[in-house]
Amino acid sequence: MLLRSGEIAVKVAEQVLVRLPQLAPYGEPEAVDALRESTDQNIGVLFSTLAFGVPATAAEPPLGARKLLRQLLGAGADITDMLRAYRYGHEMTWRYWNSFVTERLGGSELLPDVLALSSDHMFAFIDRCCDLITAEYRREFGGLRPPGLDRSPAEVIHGLLGDGPADEEAASLLLHHDVGGHHVALVLAPLEVTGDPQSAVDAIGVIAGGSRLVLPVGDGTSWAWLTWPEEPSPERLDAVAAASCTGVLVTMGSLGKGRIGFRRSHQQAREAEQTVRLAHLPSAGVVRHRDVELAGALCANPTRALRLAIDRLGRLATADEMGERLRETLFTYLAHGCNKTRTASLLHVHYKTVTYRLAQAEELLGYALDDHVIDVGAALLILRTLRGG
Repeated sequence: MLLRSGEIAVKVAEQVLVRLPQLAPYGEPEAVDALRESTDQNIGVLFSTLAFGVPATAAEPPLGARKLLRQLLGAGADITDMLRAYRYGHEMTWRYWNSFVTERLGGSELLPDVLALSSDHMFAFIDRCCDLITAEYRREFGGLRPPGLDRSPAEVIHGLLGDGPADEEAASLLLHHDVGGHHVALVLAPLEVTGDPQSAVDAIGVIAGGSRLVLPVGDGTSWAWLTWPEEPSPERLDAVAAASCTGVLVTMGSLGKGRIGFRRSHQQAREAEQTVRLAHLPSAGVVRHRDVELAGALCANPTRALRLAIDRLGRLATADEMGERLRETLFTYLAHGCNKTRTASLLHVHYKTVTYRLAQAEELLGYALDDHVIDVGAALLILRTLRGG
């Protein structure tokens, strides 16, 4: 790809000009040449650092980028146009790179790791270039900031989460994070003194690849977003959900795209946290919204829900070891299509043990299970949610 960097730069520069025509008003040759030179040098440096193992944080914006900055400012544009050019260039370069890697490593177990490593590298390179370009702009132009760039990251994030209008491009520039990408939101809350949400999100970020945005919100809790330029595979999301998080409760929203997905996934992560916290002693680990969404709806009024569960389960609701074992068996059985073989496998017990426990549970219920499957399943889910499970 390093050998093809010039060819790719020509295509990227053309596409950037289509997206941002203000970079070369009226097609002025000097402006077009400056953009092409900057794009060619940036992509060359990016692929060189990947090819030769140079850390992305060691790279400097090439001379062409500085020339483009002066060209833009001289034409009456501002630094936001320069930063947008970097963002679009990054997006388009990633598409070429992703296609190349997928073609070369399709079917290889190395593919996810290569994409994750190179995605992190590209994000780091672009972030550093944008930071240094912005610093140079402030040094040379008296530290003035264009309108809108005076908001804190927290203000920008809350704006994205609100109901009012929000500019995805401007927010991406301010946060150094692609708001237009594919997002999964997390809420990370410590459950004990040693619980460290920052370490948890760092570990999850390694598994997820892509980039991440983190906002501490007090009480030790953090909100986070995992973001990818291309839609992540179900296997990668499953790996995130299986992450170990000692002492930290992590709730996870569903995958979404753009500002709408950014906000919706966050709402889901917060709803999941509220549901898990209904239990007296919530457990550490990652909990997906989709796995507790029904429980959250059933337990919207916890007092009423508990009353319903105890009424439906009768003696099976008893909080003793035998009752817990029978409820766990019955819940697993109902949750897996009333399949005794599957239930036995999941609980690591004999098929006959499952049959015996189901008979015991039915006796405690006082009625035939087959006639009340929905009621019993809902009651068991309520009890698991409010008592922990």
